[in-house]
Amino acid sequence: MAKEHLLKQLCISLGKNNKPTYAVMAIAAVKGICRPAFTIMDKTEDPETKKYTALREGLTEVIAIPTYYVLGEAAPKLAAKMPKELQTMAKKNLMFLGVCIAAVFAIPALCSIAIKPLTDKIQNNHKKPKSLDVNTLSLMSAPQVTSTGNPVIKPAKLSTFSSAKIMTGMKVGGV
Repeated sequence: MAKEHLLKQLCISLGKNNKPTYAVMAIAAVKGICRPAFTIMDKTEDPETKKYTALREGLTEVIAIPTYYVLGEAAPKLAAKMPKELQTMAKKNLMFLGVCIAAVFAIPALCSIAIKPLTDKIQNNHKKPKSLDVNTLSLMSAPQVTSTGNPVIKPAKLSTFSSAKIMTGMKVGGV
């Protein structure tokens, strides 16, 4: 009987103090641990691809957790401008709305800004961009025209298509 009472009190306490912010932060923490771990355990992928993908997934959740907290806790502050009878309900709804805004807009925006520089810094990938090859420039030149005004059509070289690969199936690291 004491165990049932304790369980009932625990459920009541969790129900009264439940915040959407805490739930999504807990999910993000689990994702930040499990997704990189599962990626690293994939035996079929290239080791460098696995490292980059695991790092990217971990950094995404490192960015997500504080973003969820800040927007989830800041949004209920707007309820102070509402009538007193609506404030209690509005706080929970605004907190949920703040978490949704974080998930849909803020986290993707922050990740697109921060992930590439962070992964480069962590992996020391400060490579200079490749310069254009002379052959690439010749492909980009204007088409040749005959004396009659018709364009000259040259058959494509086999080497042009030999580097293209058919991509099928899901890959951990993308391309």
